[in-house]
Amino acid sequence: MILTPSTFPAFALSSLLALGGLHWSLGIANAQSGGTQALTKEDLNRINKQPLVPPASNPAGLGKKEERKPSFEYTETTGTQIREYRESNLPTEIEVKSTFGTYEMSPPQTVFPTTGSQQDNNLLSVPSIRIPLK
Repeated sequence: MILTPSTFPAFALSSLLALGGLHWSLGIANAQSGGTQALTKEDLNRINKQPLVPPASNPAGLGKKEERKPSFEYTETTGTQIREYRESNLPTEIEVKSTFGTYEMSPPQTVFPTTGSQQDNNLLSVPSIRIPLK
């Protein structure tokens, strides 16, 4: 057969159909003689009932506080402990535990984004300390 631009699409289509039919017939013969068996209904149910992912839990949703690891930790001989917590996109927090109590230092309010008027721009800002009294 001589291939010309007018006969090429018909030749290509007939070739693809012939190859597709051959592939399909070989696939059926292979499936029948390959020793593979169809799964039983119980096997299919067991496979379908398997979880896709392991179960996840949210400790915060249960009221449990997730333990954070400090980025810096120092303990003096007097028993005073200093811990610094750094997390991405959050200001640094410092916690000091001593015989007098626990102190938490938070960043100044000027670190946080503000809304509204900026009337207090001239004030010097220092870290605040929270001392809970018990």
